[in-house]
Amino acid sequence: MTKYLPLLVLGLLLSLSGLSNGLTVSCGASKGYSYYFEGGLVQKKDSGFTEDSISNGKFSLTVNDKNEADILTIDATGTIKSATSQGGNVMLLSAGDGGFNWLAVYGDGTLEVYSYNVSSSSVAAYRNTAGNPNVAKNSLLVSDCD
Repeated sequence: MTKYLPLLVLGLLLSLSGLSNGLTVSCGASKGYSYYFEGGLVQKKDSGFTEDSISNGKFSLTVNDKNEADILTIDATGTIKSATSQGGNVMLLSAGDGGFNWLAVYGDGTLEVYSYNVSSSSVAAYRNTAGNPNVAKNSLLVSDCD
């Protein structure tokens, strides 16, 4: 029963308030894979797939009481950064009864999709920085969340 408690709570939030009280999903370290393109100035390895992780990573996916979505991250210096304050256009997209997607699009072409699955309480995060001159890569990392 406790396995389905987050789904029940989220369902009640949606049906009773239309997210009018907001929503926050907090997540920790991420692990998965990245594909590095040739030509980046800061390149870990040759182009191709490699295991990747953000061992001390923390982020929160938020929706405020006005249904405005944002993505908050803590960088390596411990500073909290907001996707919207960095010029990102963040949208919340429903993923049916089982979750939500936060989509962030930046002016430099960076694209991020954070897919929250309610039943597993985890997020799969896809990040595309293929045009970035410093680190040209695509990543798919998974995090456990509260």
